[in-house]
Amino acid sequence: MNLRSVDLNLLTVFDAVYTEGNMSRASDKIGMSQPALSLAISRFRRMAGDELFERTGRGVRPTPRARELAVPVRRALDMIASALEQGVGFDATTSDRTFNLMLSDYGDLLLIPRLMEWLEEQEAKIRISTRSFDKGEARSEMHFGDIDLFLWLEPLDRDNDEFISQRLGADSNVCLVRADHPDIGNSLSLEEFAKLKHVVLRLPDSYGPTLIDRELWSHGLQREHSMTIHSIFEFPRVLGSTSLIASMPVKIAEHFATGYGLRVVPSPIDFETPIYLSWPRSMDRDPGHQWLRDFLIKSFKEM
Repeated sequence: MNLRSVDLNLLTVFDAVYTEGNMSRASDKIGMSQPALSLAISRFRRMAGDELFERTGRGVRPTPRARELAVPVRRALDMIASALEQGVGFDATTSDRTFNLMLSDYGDLLLIPRLMEWLEEQEAKIRISTRSFDKGEARSEMHFGDIDLFLWLEPLDRDNDEFISQRLGADSNVCLVRADHPDIGNSLSLEEFAKLKHVVLRLPDSYGPTLIDRELWSHGLQREHSMTIHSIFEFPRVLGSTSLIASMPVKIAEHFATGYGLRVVPSPIDFETPIYLSWPRSMDRDPGHQWLRDFLIKSFKEM
């Protein structure tokens, strides 16, 4: 295809219709009359060789071909916006860029709500897309521009100059139990801690004994893993209805304690969980990317 024959405005129209799922809302979003928008979609259909959208009772539904085109079209628009922002700066209140984030349960629970609250207060048009956490896929997805930021307990790749990682800080370890736990007061000895039944988070790609188990073994103690979970979002339901105990970073524990009627107890095993934010080196000086990184870093420090 000869790109000189392609009207790039059609990409904006396609993206608006795909995102809104409604022709009327899409026309309002980009300030185009509905007849003009329908004409533009018809032109894009001929270019793509597909109907792209099917009418439903509530709007339009994308075809499989439209779903294939949606990500590269959005990426192309973001790249153009990023290039233009290099010269004029980035205004988070007016930009309509999409940022793709893989922030693990920690970031999804604590950072995403702060970001979305700010965007809503500012009536910003920025779109946030979160990806399910997959540490094994993070490197390749970031390499191909499918992920903007990655949050985890360690740098993405220490030996790869393609990525930059910054240590945001660290969270101390505490215990979380139900508020009326019958066997736990305001403190725990190591022996008392070991005798309790524990719900344990299995981290992605983890293997072997946990740091807590190794510390207990060094004192000749062993705890019972009564339940293993794979998401921190399972903690409140399990802890609120049982006498199990869980160990976790203090910021997460305080969030759950406030929202779910649980109680934070100091842990007899003292260690900290580091938190790292990683991103592609190619985006290091991008104004929009810098703004988002600064926002998340500031939010982490304020928690």
